Amino acid sequence: MKSKKLSTITITAFLLAGFSSLHGQESETVKLDDFVVMGEYLQSSEVNALKTPTPINEVPQSLAILTADLMSLQDMTGLADIADYTPGIDAGQGEGHRDDILFRGVKSTADFFVDGVRDDVQYFRPLYNIEQVEVLKGANALFFGRGGTGGLINRVTKKAIAGENFTNYSLSLDDMSESYMGLDTNVSLGLNGAFRLNAYLEDLKNHRDFYFGDNNGFNPTFNFDLSETTNVNISYEKLDHKRFIDRGIPSESGIPVESLADITFGDSEENYSSLDSDVLSLTVDQQLESDVKLRLRFTDNDFSKLYQNLYASSYDSAANTVTLSGYRDTTNRGSTIYSLDLIGEKELGGIGHKFVVGFEEIDTSNDNDRFYMDTDNLDNNSKGEKITVPIARRLAIPSFNFTTEKYDETEADLSVSSIYFSDEISLTDQFDMVIGGRFDDFDLSVVDVYGNSGGSASKVDEEFSPRFGLVYKAQENLALYGSYSESFIPKSGGQYADLKGSKKQKTDPDVYENTEFGVKYELTNGLSMTAALYRSNAVKPTGSVADGDYAVTETATKGLEVTATGTVTENWFISAGANIVDGTAPAEVAENSYSVWNLVKVNDQFSLGLGYIHKGDTVGKGSTQLPSYDRLDVAAYYSVSENLRFQLNIENVTDQLYFPNSYGSGQVTVGAPIHATFRLSGRF
Repeated sequence: MKSKKLSTITITAFLLAGFSSLHGQESETVKLDDFVVMGEYLQSSEVNALKTPTPINEVPQSLAILTADLMSLQDMTGLADIADYTPGIDAGQGEGHRDDILFRGVKSTADFFVDGVRDDVQYFRPLYNIEQVEVLKGANALFFGRGGTGGLINRVTKKAIAGENFTNYSLSLDDMSESYMGLDTNVSLGLNGAFRLNAYLEDLKNHRDFYFGDNNGFNPTFNFDLSETTNVNISYEKLDHKRFIDRGIPSESGIPVESLADITFGDSEENYSSLDSDVLSLTVDQQLESDVKLRLRFTDNDFSKLYQNLYASSYDSAANTVTLSGYRDTTNRGSTIYSLDLIGEKELGGIGHKFVVGFEEIDTSNDNDRFYMDTDNLDNNSKGEKITVPIARRLAIPSFNFTTEKYDETEADLSVSSIYFSDEISLTDQFDMVIGGRFDDFDLSVVDVYGNSGGSASKVDEEFSPRFGLVYKAQENLALYGSYSESFIPKSGGQYADLKGSKKQKTDPDVYENTEFGVKYELTNGLSMTAALYRSNAVKPTGSVADGDYAVTETATKGLEVTATGTVTENWFISAGANIVDGTAPAEVAENSYSVWNLVKVNDQFSLGLGYIHKGDTVGKGSTQLPSYDRLDVAAYYSVSENLRFQLNIENVTDQLYFPNSYGSGQVTVGAPIHATFRLSGRF
């Protein structure tokens, strides 16, 4: 079966190759932005998440930036793919329906941002309209507020470009019949404005039974100058997703049961998630002076999310049966987010300052309800009903539903007001100091509509999060740094579902402290190297809460991150990294993990890619022991012309059976076997 699918890709490649001659006959040649100039397109020297484009060597913390070209060459389609090749972050299962990233061991489903604006609904985020992805490590409350405790991910979207007209397109097909179509077109509206449209369609398939995904999205943007000092960017994004939920296979005595790797423990019709979202955003940049500007941002978003699923909650090898649990959960969330920033560079008393002063206002309404599996069609207000079935290639699942056993319903209103400041101070030609802080007023009220969430409650948290850093530029290409930063997580967590129990209502937020020392070195050939020693300290109120008198526990994660990105030679690009945990690794994090990806340019038309991932032994959620694994990925690229490229990516070349993560003892993810993806990328 697998060879037939590979043959399908080969035939498709030849058919598309015949079409390529049309591009070679075009009278106007438009250069395809790919890896022809490696240093320019595959790596970025500036991070946008810090309100101003800031050179990486001036940022006193570890970070990673992945450009759109780099992600395309590595066939990255989501944040889990990024985690494979980025040290310091790991991808969790996310119950099969959401991005679930661990930043230095701290799990998060909410520390995601788009152009610096919070994007905290639980879903799988696409990359079709992304210019670059920025991964910041350590506590990052200063510009982002609560969360960001171990790190965060900021996606920078593509903006319309005045004075340019182009259309990029991408078509791909893999040997499991998964397909993708993407479009990126830019139309100049004169010297002062432009329109850009990004859109995609994908039909998901993989190695697991029943799996499907029908996803699409489009994102039109307008960018124009109202005057010489005023720029306006307007963006609207519409996403429509539906996909199968696969929560993996059981384990026994803490070990994944390899003999069950080909069985899907769910219902072919009832395991799915859906997302409908509308996001409107407006950014206005007003130049006040040559080196000072005012930036206004407004975002209005509306998300409707549903997920429902069966999954293996226990396994009996002696009886050869599995017990299935299940539930249905819905989220309807709307948010309006305003921010106003004063951004500038000034020299005062011979000392340079690069500063940001701003405020942010977030108003969110969030409605959740949950239904548990019902097998008797009686509303018992229970979450204990389960199904036990014999294990077979395809499970024979008795009748059940997710609509009559309602267990929970809450309505939440959240208001967050924040003020913040940051100043990058050039003390001397060699010493830079970064100092800043943020004050957040987090006001949450939750109405327990159904009476099963501990009662209605409200809570106000007021937190100040400082940041301090020092950068010593020993040489023009060598910088040493140290930093300290804090962030916090309210007791409601990241999804506002409840304030259940007096503990959540009376205790302070969890506070995370990040201390980091590192070195950044740029070789003359274009290779950038970073090494960082970090300590992430979690301070969590626990125990008795009577009259606010409670215990406080502290846990720490310590480690070393090393990265190298850039051109080793004119024809060799490399992106490599390693993370080594000092002491006991947190759950779902390996003590040792590393990766390397190489792109070698053979000639002007042909290039090769080689990637290698190692992840050490890991204790997954539910104390499941996940064995270490090594994955080898290869790729080949052929540029027919400056406007057209063919690409073949083969993942897991050695066809190793591996288990990348788990959400519990019965929910171990089965990694994909060897599979190939053929991609055509063009521009006209």
